[in-house]
Amino acid sequence: MNRSFPLGTRNQKLEDRTAFTLIELVVSITILSVIMLSVFMIYSNLIQINKRLEAMRIVQENVRNITEQIASDIREKWIDFSYYDGSVKERSNGYTGSGNTILAIRSGDKYYPMKDSLNGPILCNEEDQKDPKVHCYVGKEDSTGYRKAISDNRVRIDNIRFFLSGNTGDSITNLSQEWKATIVLSLWIEQKTGVSSDVAKNAHALIETTISEKVYKKN
Repeated sequence: MNRSFPLGTRNQKLEDRTAFTLIELVVSITILSVIMLSVFMIYSNLIQINKRLEAMRIVQENVRNITEQIASDIREKWIDFSYYDGSVKERSNGYTGSGNTILAIRSGDKYYPMKDSLNGPILCNEEDQKDPKVHCYVGKEDSTGYRKAISDNRVRIDNIRFFLSGNTGDSITNLSQEWKATIVLSLWIEQKTGVSSDVAKNAHALIETTISEKVYKKN
C-alpha cells in the first residue's frame, strides 16, 4: 500500500538531510583558516630565506671582487713600502698593532675606505664606518688622484685594515724579501628599501686573507 506525504513535509526532510549545521560550518571554517595560515607562514618563511640567501650572495660577490682586484695589484705591481716611511717592520708570525687603513701600491694606486661627498669620494674614517647612516665602501685612488668604488652600493664596510710584512729591497728571486698584505675586512648588506633589519643584521662577512707579492721580481 502506497503512503503519501504532504509536499511540504517531503521538502523539509530533504533539506534536513542536505544542509550543514552551524557547528559543522564553524569547524570547517576553522580548519580552512588553520590550513591557509600554515600555507601563508610557509610562503612567508620561504621569501625570507630567499632574501637572506640573496643578501649573502651579494656580500660574498663583493668580497670576491674586492680581494681579487687588490690581489692582482699586489702580485703584479707590489706594495709600496716607501709610502709608510719605514713604519712597517718584518714579522714572522701573525700581525700586530692596529694595521693601516691605506694600502699603497707602487704604481701610485691606493686602496682605502671611502664615502661620497659633494666634492666626490673622500676618506671614510673609523667613526663613519661605525655609523650605519654613513655608507662607507672600499675605494681605489689611482696615481692621478681619481677615486672610484670597488664595492657596490648594496654593501657597506664597518672595518678594513691592511697588515703588512716583509723586508725592503728588491731581488730577482726574493723568497726572503717577499712582501705580504693581510686584509681584514668586515662587510654588511646595506639596509635600504626592500631589505629588512633582520636580513641586514644577518648578511655579514668578516674575512681575513693574506696576499703575497710574486716570488720572482724584476729589477
